[in-house]
Parts: sequence; C-alpha cells; structure tokens
Amino acid sequence: MYGGITMKKRKFMAGTLACAIAGSLVGCMPTQTAPADTKQEETSTAAAADLKVNTTDPITLRMNWWGGDNRHKATLEAIRAFEKKYPNIKVEAEYESFTGHEEKVALALKSGSAADVIQLNMDWVFNYSPEGGMFTDLNSLSNVIDLTAYDKTDLDFFTTNGVLQALPVSNTGRVFYWNKTVFDKVGAEIPTTLDELYGAGEKFASYEDGSYYPLVVKELDRMTLMVYYLQCKYGKPWVENNELQYSQEEIEEGMEFLNMLEDKHVIPTLETLAGDGSELIDTNQKWIDGHYAGIYMWDSNLLKHKEAASGFEFTVGDFINMGDYHGGMSKASMVFAIPKTSEHPAEAAALIQFLLGDEEGVKILSDTRGVPANKKALTYLDLSNSVAAAGNEKMAAWTQFKFDPVFERAPLKNADGTYFLTQQMLSYKQADAQECAKILMDGINEQLSAAQNP
Repeated sequence: MYGGITMKKRKFMAGTLACAIAGSLVGCMPTQTAPADTKQEETSTAAAADLKVNTTDPITLRMNWWGGDNRHKATLEAIRAFEKKYPNIKVEAEYESFTGHEEKVALALKSGSAADVIQLNMDWVFNYSPEGGMFTDLNSLSNVIDLTAYDKTDLDFFTTNGVLQALPVSNTGRVFYWNKTVFDKVGAEIPTTLDELYGAGEKFASYEDGSYYPLVVKELDRMTLMVYYLQCKYGKPWVENNELQYSQEEIEEGMEFLNMLEDKHVIPTLETLAGDGSELIDTNQKWIDGHYAGIYMWDSNLLKHKEAASGFEFTVGDFINMGDYHGGMSKASMVFAIPKTSEHPAEAAALIQFLLGDEEGVKILSDTRGVPANKKALTYLDLSNSVAAAGNEKMAAWTQFKFDPVFERAPLKNADGTYFLTQQMLSYKQADAQECAKILMDGINEQLSAAQNP
C-alpha cells in the first residue's frame, strides 16, 4: 500500500511484544476510589501503629528515578541531607533519563528486585498493580508520612481496593513555552491564537535561511497537541468512562491540523528532527542555539529546557485559543511508591516524607519535579521566580480535563507504539490523515479494551 508502512507496522508489532515483558504486571484498570472495608481499615491502623523508623541499626535503601541533570543534582543533595538526619541509613541512588526507564522498572518489579522507593509515571501504578497488590499501602505508614498534607482527590485517585499505592509528587499539564529572544529577533509576536501561530510560521520561514521554527514538537508532543486542538474545538474529554469520545472523522481533522502546522512552517517535519540526531528536545543543538523557539511541554519539565538554552529570555505563553473551548489535560507529573518487596518500608516512607514534606528536603528539591502536590511543602518554598510555578499557574487556570491513565500506556506512547507509528507515517507522507486516524483509533480502542479485560 505505502512503501514504509509494512516496515513500521512490523516495528510496531515488535514493540508491542516487547511491552509484554511486563507480562502479568499489565492488567485491568481499577476502581481507584474503592473504599476499604472495616476490617481492612482496622488492620491498616494497627499496622501503622507498629511500623516505626529504625534509627539505630545499619540499613541500606535504594531509590530509583528518572530526570535531567538539575533533578539528579538536587535529589542527590537531598539524599545526603536525609542520611545526615538518619545516620544509620544509607541510600543508594539509581537514576537515568526517561528513555528506557519504564522497561527497567517493569522488569525490576516483575523480578522482585525493585528499589525501595521508585519514581513512577501516573499510569504505571495501575498497569503494574491493577488490583492494588504490587505496592505497600501508604495508609499503613501514616505515622511516618503525613497524608493530611495531600488533597483527598489525589489520595483517592491512587487508591485501589482500599490500598493507597502511591503519592503524587506534583501535578502538571502541558503549556506553551517560548524563546522570547528569538521571537523578537525574527520580528514575530508570541502567539495567542491559531492565526497568530500560523503568522509566526510565515515570519520564521522568511527569516535568514528558513531553518528557524517557532515551535518544535516530537511524536508524543504532536499527539498531545492534536488532542489539545480537538478539545479546544469540540469541548469533549479525550476518554470518558473508558471510551474514546472522538470519531474517526474528528481525529482525521486533528491529523490535518498537524499537516497544516508543517505546511505553514510552524513545526519542523519529523524527518528534519531525525536529522538533528537527538532524541530529546533539550539536548537538540537547534533548541540550544535558538533555531527552535518554542515547545508544548509539561510545566514540570520547563526548567531543564530553559537551562539547556542559557543566554536566552524565555516566557510561559498564554494558552493558544484554537476554538470555543479550553483544551489540554492535567495529571500527576510522577509519583513515589514503595514496592511490597521492600524490606524496609518504614525507612523508605521516611525518605519519601523527607523529600516531599520535610522543610529541608523540600527546599533542596524545590521545583525540580514541578510544583509540589504536598500542601505543606508549598509553605516552605518561594516560587515567585519559578518557571515551573508560572507554567503550573497558567495550566491550572485554563485546563479542564484530566488524563485518563490509559492515554500513556506503553503500547501507545513508547517509541515503538501507536502514537509514534501514526505520527511518523503522517509526517513522512507514508499515509494520509484518514488512514493514520483509523490506525490511531484502533490502537487506542485496543488498549481501552485491554485495560478492562486483561
């Protein structure tokens, strides 16, 4: 049918099989707010009373996370401060970039070798533990972790069959972030409407050799931007009650929107980005030197992009008006959890409390993981100059939809998943918007069904 489709479909199928590495870890979506029965509550209360942090015997904990250099540096400093507070506890740090992180976590959980404290994406909690059996019930550690510092809605979201499986580190959403220095140099205005965005593309296309672009979005970024556009136009959640709310025709319209962004020189093609030789935007030389002047990115990730392109002035833009409604989705940026295999759950809980709720730990981490979800932590920080806080404030005022956990399932969002497949086919002109919309819709519906019928 199209020369490159067969190859990419084979790649997709291989990736789908690779995702099965997690095997039994992937299951049905839970009823997250299911309350515990009386007996379970009594058991949890008793357990909480019994669990105490060991402050005398030598203990070694492992902590695993992903992030950029600023997050790594701050977390390592916070760990050292924790070790000073608890001299008998040593923390072994395990960290890397996001690429490949999920696969490592899945294998570690399946083999029983996971770290004592692990950083997870929101959806992984339910993929790995659909019935609430994989992670320690943090309710049982409420004498160590101050759960009163979190909104009940956040706690309820991560509660499955009465088990509080994880704590949100921060809540986040995607925002528009612009290199004002470059926009001024090009003579373009920071866009607030779709027409202004197209106009910026024209300005950038005629600037110097045409290698400058007002916005750069990779495969997953394109997917979320497309959803934003459709939500702005139609005012519907992406998924509701485990059903996709958009028709194939509407999704096709979203694909045409992405084509339009390329045609009007708003975004570079994926072939252009592949030629840049960088998997990430913040390590792409064209972002670093200002040739790419804007991103649609998580507010919790803005800082590393700002630091990567030092010497430029950046601004968090207003949300671009693309229709009669407010689009965009918010979620927990990441969570901390304690696997049931941990031999030191109370000490692991003490580490989480130090990082998220202790004044010293909170000040060290600051906004390196976004604006804290812990309400007491917010009282310890001055975020007046925080780019993450500026983005988070605009996100909270605009965004009305929540991420469905299925949205970020590995067979959809990983580099060999449906989002990447369809976005590459579209951008490389290997299939038209109609065919890409059908493949995307089929892939999403397959995962929605799998989430309910493992």
